Amino acid sequence: MRIDRRRLNWGVFFIVLGSVPLAYHQGIVSHSALTDTWRLWPLILVGIGLGMVLRRTPARFVGGLTVAVILGLVFGSLFAAGPSIGCSGSGAADQTASGSGMFDGNATVNLTFQCGTANITASADNQWRVDATSRGGGQANIVASSTSVSIDSWSENHWQLDRGRDDWNVQLPGDVTTSLSASTNGGETTYNVTGVTLASANFSLNAGSMNIDLTGSHVGTISISTNAGATSVTLDGNSDVGGSISTDVGSTSLCVPAGVGIRIRSTASLGSANLRGLVQVGDAQQSADWATAAHKADLSISTSVGSFDLNPAGGCK
Repeated sequence: MRIDRRRLNWGVFFIVLGSVPLAYHQGIVSHSALTDTWRLWPLILVGIGLGMVLRRTPARFVGGLTVAVILGLVFGSLFAAGPSIGCSGSGAADQTASGSGMFDGNATVNLTFQCGTANITASADNQWRVDATSRGGGQANIVASSTSVSIDSWSENHWQLDRGRDDWNVQLPGDVTTSLSASTNGGETTYNVTGVTLASANFSLNAGSMNIDLTGSHVGTISISTNAGATSVTLDGNSDVGGSISTDVGSTSLCVPAGVGIRIRSTASLGSANLRGLVQVGDAQQSADWATAAHKADLSISTSVGSFDLNPAGGCK
């Protein structure tokens, strides 16, 4: 077999690009192991230099190969677990912010999270609560009223590489109907909202990872957008849900409990959608029990340069 060196660098780049997210999702490498890969960027300059030095030698391919491997590692880590740029939290004292309260009726919750980890759960006493720690010059901003609460990350280091880390614990009440809008930018968020009633839930991920477990909650409509990251979603088995899931340069896995009928309308552009167990009916693919299921999930799926996986063998995590 003869290797075409004109395409060697591209081939190696795509091999590494795909191997890193695969290793992450198989548990071979941890999130923390990927968070500082961006710091390898000086090796790109080293590779360019090697290419110049070795240009007239049989080893001239080494420089380009080095660049391809490093770019594959950096972008593969970005797709798998989000970037570490701006999430080190070094140099400044910790800042804390907290708040709690009760809503008078139907409520609106807006979360804008950046860098670090956030856990969103249900409260035990029907109050909303926020406990947030920020490192590296930031502090969570909390604005609340009797019908809404808005929480967003703020930092004085917006344009620095080592922006501070945020660590949030947010609790949502179960005695009111809530409209939730949550955005994650370069971080890792986990939603476990058993007992919470969500009229609508809009989740947006931009470079990072997001795990959404809706078991035991009631959700009317969902909208999930993944851009350069990895999202996993588990639906509730005792309620109907409709909405959309889009994946752009990343991966999304969806777990649907047994007994829930599912119908999916899917489009893919340079991506893949694994809709295992569904059959084509008209312009959609649906489960065999769609017509008779007590509860149903009716979703539109869009995938671009990424992947969507329905009920993966290893579950959603």
